[in-house]
Amino acid sequence: MEILAITLVAIGDDVSCNDADIRQRIATSKRGKRTTQYIAYRDGSEIGFVALDDIAELGCLVLYELFVPSRLRGSGLGAQLLDKVEAIARTEGYERVTLYPRPLEPGFPEERLIAWYRRHGYTTRSDSPTDLEKTI
Repeated sequence: MEILAITLVAIGDDVSCNDADIRQRIATSKRGKRTTQYIAYRDGSEIGFVALDDIAELGCLVLYELFVPSRLRGSGLGAQLLDKVEAIARTEGYERVTLYPRPLEPGFPEERLIAWYRRHGYTTRSDSPTDLEKTI
């Protein structure tokens, strides 16, 4: 299964990023106390960036950011990366993945992003109409 070819490596002092677009996204990403940032690789090549927040007491993994450089979009990498995040949530025992869908690039239509997540099974959270979630 292709999703297994995607590896997430936590960003730390010993991890560097060669891709300029991903490096720029990392530089502009905010990091909270519970945030772990990852560079995503497929077959050894950098293909994206993911930031996750661990909210164990609420039983959810928060997808803070998911980024694939524009030159790589349209090939299914974003969906594979989202599948990888959901697999992590299952493995770690989370009940759901939750997110606040906001475009990371100026001019990208929010409606298009929301529709993309909905196609992947995300629905509006009952307690927060601006957030989406998926039960794992």
